[in-house]
Order: sequence, then structure tokens, then C-alpha cells
Amino acid sequence: MQPTPEMYQRAYHAYNNKLITMTYRAWFKYHTRKRQKRINLLRKMEEAANYYQTRKIRVHMVKWVQWYRFRKNRHSSAYQIIQTVYNMSLSRMVFEAWHNVMLDARRTREYFERIERGELDGEDYSFYLRGGSRVDISLLPRKVAVKIFSYLNLSDLSQCSLVCRSWNTIIGTSSLWSQVDMSAVKTRVTDRTVGLLLQKCRPYLLHLNLRGCNRLQKASFIAISRCKNLQDLNLSECSGVNDGIMREITEGCHILLYLNISYTNITDATLRSLARSLDDSLRTSSVVADHIGKVIHITSDGYKNIANGCSNIQTLYVNDNNTVRDDSIVALASRCLNLRSVSFLGTPNITDVSVKAIAQHRKLQKIRIEGNNKITDASLKYIGRWCNDLHHVYLVDCPRLTDASLKSIATCRNINIVNFADCIRISDNGVRVLVEGPSGPKIREMNFTNCVRVSDISIMKIMQKCYSLVYGAFCFCEHVTDAGGEMLGNMFSMISLDLSGCSLTDTGLAALGNNVHLRDVTLAECYQITDLGVQKFVQQCRELDRLDVSHCTQLTNGAIKNLAFCCRRLRVLNLAGCVQLNDLSLQYLSGVCHYLMTLDISGCFCVTDRALKFLRKGCKRLKNLTMLYCRGISKQMYQKLAIKIQFVSWSDDPIPPNFGPGFDYLETIHLEQKSSDPETKNNKKTKSKIGVVENQGDGSISAYVLETQILGADNSRHEMSIDTEAALLISPHASGSSLQAAHA
Repeated sequence: MQPTPEMYQRAYHAYNNKLITMTYRAWFKYHTRKRQKRINLLRKMEEAANYYQTRKIRVHMVKWVQWYRFRKNRHSSAYQIIQTVYNMSLSRMVFEAWHNVMLDARRTREYFERIERGELDGEDYSFYLRGGSRVDISLLPRKVAVKIFSYLNLSDLSQCSLVCRSWNTIIGTSSLWSQVDMSAVKTRVTDRTVGLLLQKCRPYLLHLNLRGCNRLQKASFIAISRCKNLQDLNLSECSGVNDGIMREITEGCHILLYLNISYTNITDATLRSLARSLDDSLRTSSVVADHIGKVIHITSDGYKNIANGCSNIQTLYVNDNNTVRDDSIVALASRCLNLRSVSFLGTPNITDVSVKAIAQHRKLQKIRIEGNNKITDASLKYIGRWCNDLHHVYLVDCPRLTDASLKSIATCRNINIVNFADCIRISDNGVRVLVEGPSGPKIREMNFTNCVRVSDISIMKIMQKCYSLVYGAFCFCEHVTDAGGEMLGNMFSMISLDLSGCSLTDTGLAALGNNVHLRDVTLAECYQITDLGVQKFVQQCRELDRLDVSHCTQLTNGAIKNLAFCCRRLRVLNLAGCVQLNDLSLQYLSGVCHYLMTLDISGCFCVTDRALKFLRKGCKRLKNLTMLYCRGISKQMYQKLAIKIQFVSWSDDPIPPNFGPGFDYLETIHLEQKSSDPETKNNKKTKSKIGVVENQGDGSISAYVLETQILGADNSRHEMSIDTEAALLISPHASGSSLQAAHA
């Protein structure tokens, strides 16, 4: 059978397809092999690159490690060198400081020995004095210079402005004149002074204090009413203030936030004008603080007026006012729902009703009451129940308060200040409950003066719970003994401490010295303290700033010698009634304590003029010197001291039998007010003299000598006449404040 053409065609197509398939497979296999070869090559190239990079990093790492070790060794060597140099420098500085202290101590000892041998003359005193550096304030940055000048009073600023043009420019800064206090120079302030001052600083005056400026008339107060930005105004004790004046001021000063009108001649009309003249915004959103004390013409209607006009009062002071009663305070409290601070010092007619009305609004934070026989434990019960934010409690001389009062406020969580002085019913149980409450660790100030039932048990609880206590006063707590002093010595947060009249001996005083942070210590009338206790105490507390050892009758010159040697930064020292001290004590102080500013040697009748020669040359910073009942000091020396010391008081009377911490031997400065009494001018009984000198700072001296006559055994009436040898250049009010500051 022969193949047909169709068969040849089909055979051809089959053979052709087979060749195509074989060729495609061969090509695909070749292509796959080439692609795999390329992939392998890329993988090998990547591995090679990674290997190269790793190799390069390893080489650089080795080099960097070598460099790092080299630098580390160099740094270590340099650090050792620097450390060696630092240690050598520090050792040199320590050695030099120790050497200087040693030389200083040796010079002091030699100086003391020369004093004791009597080799030093009061006129030859250039041995220990050192000069100080001078700094030109004008070269300091402007803010620093302004800050320095801000600590000066108005009189000092006026004098400094005359030094040079640069000082005058600095003093002209507006921030220095936003607060003006004229109370320090109240005896010399006149209408012309106030007018010129307010003309200069009216746009930026915010705070103005005119307390006690009795020479001001209507012109000054009209000028004050033009100070539209005034926010704080103190007009207390200004005899020229009346209802008309206050109407002018309240109509002009619309943004007053603080107003003190105590001891003025205002009536209810002033309070009506005050409430009417205030802006609506001030009534609803601002704080108004009224000092209303000794204003006998204000009735309950006046308080209602001020409450209606100023419903957002937050601070209220009603001090030394015998006419205020519960109805007035209740009227205020009914409208003033935001009262946070109240003060009723010397306001005896306030009872529990007023305290309840104030406390029920639950916002009271500060309460001050003094000399009130009507306040009972019920008041503290209301406060403890409603006032959880209470942080300041001052309840002095309220004899009806007992331990229940302390238990009532023990639930408050934020109490910082506690003062229950002269509350004689307070005992250890009340103190224990108070300090164990939630406020115990937060209490910073505590005063239990004359709380005779408080003993060492209270001190132990205070030491265990009051970690933040900074100030403590336990005066005349007879049951506080050496054990209490030892526990107080372990309270290292304590800075100021008053243990006057406590049963403290040398052992307790030495243990008290363990607290090296003490700066202010009062040990008046601690009769059992001797030189040994003072020596051990001051050897540990070398940073004392103030010390009161008045009427510690066993102290001698040895105690003052150790005190002067150890506490060279002492600024305030009270030695009144230390009858065994003589000239050596003042010579020790004048040779070392060059920072001394206040000194009281009243009753030290063994001190003579010779010691004051050293004091005048050694204590250049001394500003207050009290020398009452010092018969060994002459009037001539008193007048010499008055030239260099700002406030000096002196008398050569015999020491009164009742002379002690509670004896007001500065009362005679107020006798000038009775000098016009005709019944006392003809009395010729016992005479005494008290001299008072105030250095005005401009080179002039204001002095007067009070010659008093004491009538009867109760010392209730006096007479004052001006000595012909002294000029009366200063008002008795200014000198009285000066003497009181010196005594304090």
C-alpha cells in the first residue's frame, strides 16, 4: 500500500513538531542553566561583598579599639594627674584655712590674755580690726543693683540718690518705687514730702504705708486719692484720717485690695462710702482686708455696710477693739462667705458665737485671738469640725481653753503654726493628741509659753512626730528639764528655740548643743546654767545668730569668753541681769564679734566706761545698745556712744527689786504723755533718769533725757521733764519704738 499525500503531510507535521519540541527543550534547559549560573554569581558576589565589608569593619574595629585603649590610658593618666593636682590644691587650701583659723585663734587667745593681764588700753585698738573690700554697685548688672537697693528704706534711698549720677539713675527705677514705706520716718513726713513723692511715683505706686504719720493733712490724702493703681494702703495711727478723707480715698482708689484703718477717727460713714465706692468687679472677685482696731465710733451697722458692699472679704483684722461684739461679727460672717483669715487680738467681747458664724462657711485657714476670756473649747470644736484647710492657729491668753481644744483641731490635716501661749489648762495629753494627728509632721512653729502643765512627755512626743518643726517656744514650762533639752537637741530641723524659765541645767544645755543647726536660742531666767554649760553648748553651735541669756545670774566672764571665741557671727546678744559680768566680757565681745548689731547689758552694774571704749571701736555694726541700770557708765560715755550707734538707751538708777524678764523697764519712754498733768509737776519724790538717743543717719543726733518722779509704791504715775544738757529733737513715739526694738 502506497502512502498517500495526506499521510506524507501528517508525517511531515509530526516530525516538524518533534524537532520544534526538542529544540525548545534544549533552549529552555540552556536558559535555565544560564539563569542559575547568574544567580550563583550574584550570590557569590554578595557574599564576597559582605565578607569584604566585614573584613573592613573588623580592621577598622581593631584600629579603633587600639585608639580607644590609647586614649583611655591617656585620659586615665590625665585624670590621675588632675586628681593629684586637685588634692594638692585642696589640701593646700584646707591647710591655709586651718592655718588662718589657728592664727586667728592664737591672736584671739593672746588678745584675751592681754585683756586679762590689763595690758590693753581702750584707746589703742587697731590690733584685731580688718579692712573690707569695696564694690561699686553701679558696675553690677542692672537687676542685681536694683535688687540691692530694694532692701533700703525710703530715707536711705533718698541719700543714696545723691551719691552719683549712676546711683540716681538706678534708684529711679520704677520697681523700687512701687512699694513706699514711710512708717520708718513718720516723725519727719510732711505734706510737701508726700506730695513730691507721689508726683514722682504715682503711675506705678502699688503699696503705700503711712502708719503713724500724724503730721499729714488733707492735701496729702487728696494726693493719695489720685493714685489710681494703688492696691495696698496702710493709714493706721494717722490722726488726720476721718470720714471725709476716707471718702476721697475710696472714690479715687477703686482697686484697693488691702486697707488698714486701725487707730483712726472713722465712723460708720466711712464703711458706707467704702462699700459704695468699690467697683462691682472688686466686690465679687477681689480680696479686701480690713484692719479695724481701736475704732470706737464703728457700730454693728458699719460692719453690716462693709459686709453688704464687700461680700468677698477674705481677711479681716479687728484688733484692740473693746466695742466689737458678736452681732457685728455675725453680720459680717452672714454676707462674707469667703473669710479665710481673721484676727481678734485684744478684742475681749468676742465669744463662741462669732467663731461659729465664721467657721460654718468651711473656708477658714487662719485664726488669731488673744486676751479673750470668753472663748471656750466649743469654738475649736466648730473649727475642727468644719475647717479642714486650717493651717494657722493663734490662741494666746485664752484661759478657758483646755486639752479638748487641741483634740478638736487634731483632725485638721494642714496645720503649720500652733500658738497656745498663756493657756494654762493645756497639758501633755492635749499636746500628744495634736502631734499624733495628721498635721503632726507638718507643724513648723509651736508655742506653749506659760503652759505650766506641759512637761518632758510633750517634748518626747514632739520629737517623735514633728519632723518639720523649725520654731519652738516652751517658756516657763517648769516641768521641761534636761531630758527635754536632750530630746530637743536631736531635732535637727529646729532653728529657733525659746526655753526661758525652764528647769534646764548644764547637762541639758550641753545636750541641746547636739543640734548644730540652731540659730536663735533664748535661755532667759535659767538660773541653773553656769559657764560650763554655755561652754559646751557654744562649742557645738558655732553658727548662732541670736542668743538671750538674760538673768542667768551664775554666768561670769568665762562664759562670754567662750561665747565670743566660738560664735563670731553673733548679731543679737542679751546679757541683761547677768550681774557677775564686768568689763572683760565686753572686751571679749568687741575683739571678736564684729557682726554684733544688738546688745543689751541692762543691770550689769560692774560694766564701766573702759569696756565701752573697746565696744565703740570693735563693734562697728552695732545699732542698738541698751544700758539701763548701769551705774558704772557715765553720761559722757553714753553721749559718745550715741554719735556712732543709732539707738542707745541708758540710766544709772539702782536695779529695781523686781527686775527680770517680765519687768517693763522701757515703760518710762511713754511718760512724756503725762508731762502736762498739773498734779504731778509739784511732787518732789524719788527721781530717776533715762537717756534715749537716736542717730538720724544724716549726722544729726536726736536725744533727750527723761527725768521721772515715781509716786507711791505701785509705780503708777510718773513725771517727765527735759534735762537742760540735752536737746529734745525726737518725738517720744519714735524713740519708744526704737527702744522696744533694741530690747527685743
